[in-house]
Amino acid sequence: MRNSIAIIIAILVLVVSFLSFTNAPFVVKSYSAVKTGISSVFGPVLSVISKPVSSIGGIFDSYFNVVGAKKENRELKEKYEKLYVENQKLVETERENARLRKLLEFTQKKPNTMIAASVIGEDLKNWFRCVIIDKGSKQNVRQKMPVVTPKGIVGQVVEVDLWHAKVMVLNDTNSSVDVSVEGKNTRGLIEGTGQNTVKMKYVTKNDDIEIGDKLVTSGKDGIYPKGIPVGIVITANKGKAGIFTDIDVMPYNNFRQLDEVLLVRK
Repeated sequence: MRNSIAIIIAILVLVVSFLSFTNAPFVVKSYSAVKTGISSVFGPVLSVISKPVSSIGGIFDSYFNVVGAKKENRELKEKYEKLYVENQKLVETERENARLRKLLEFTQKKPNTMIAASVIGEDLKNWFRCVIIDKGSKQNVRQKMPVVTPKGIVGQVVEVDLWHAKVMVLNDTNSSVDVSVEGKNTRGLIEGTGQNTVKMKYVTKNDDIEIGDKLVTSGKDGIYPKGIPVGIVITANKGKAGIFTDIDVMPYNNFRQLDEVLLVRK
C-alpha cells in the first residue's frame, strides 16, 4: 500500500514538472494562484519582521551620528580653548609692550636720570600701601628716591637691601606730598588714606580749586622733583565747618596694578 502511494506521488510530481516545463495554462494559473496566496499570507508577516530590523538599523545609524557629533564638538571646543589662551597671551604681550614703550619714551626724555625696575611683590602686612621692586643698593637705589611711572607719581623708597627695595606708595597713611594745582597758584599737601583715593589738605576755602583740577608735585618737599603728575580732584567740598576745603583726589596710578616703575635719581 505504501509503495503504491509513493508511486502515485512520484507520477504526479513528474506530470506537474512536465506540464510546468511545457507552460501548460492550467498549471501556470494554479502556480500563480498558489504564489499569490503564499504572498498574501506571509507578506505582512515578513513586513512586520522587517520593520524592527530597519528600526534597529536606524537606531545604530543615529547612535553613530551622535557619537561622531560629540567627538567633533569636543575637538572644536579644544581648538577654541587653545586659540583663546593664545589670544590672551598676545593681548597681555601687547599690553606689556605698550607699557615698556611708554617707559622707554619717558626715560629718553631724561637720560641717565632714572632706573627702571619691576614690581615683584607686595607688603603682606599692608599690601595696598607698599610694593617691592627688583632693584636695590647694588643698582644704586637709595632711601627716599622718588618712584614714578609715565602716568605719574607712585611713591618713595623706604627700605633698601642689596637686590631689592620697598616702595611706600602715595595712598599709604604715612605718605605726604607737596602739590600744586596745574595752571593755578593753589598749593596743598596730599596725604594717603589707605584707600583708593587720597586727601588734599590745607587748601583754604578762598583758594581757587574745583572738581577736575589736575595736581602736580610742587618740588618744595625736598623729595619729589617739580611737575610730576599726581592725580585729579574728584570732590571739593567747601560746605564743611572750618577754614579748609574737604578735597578728595584720585591718583593717576592704580597702585594695585603696578608692573614697571622708574626710580628718579636726585
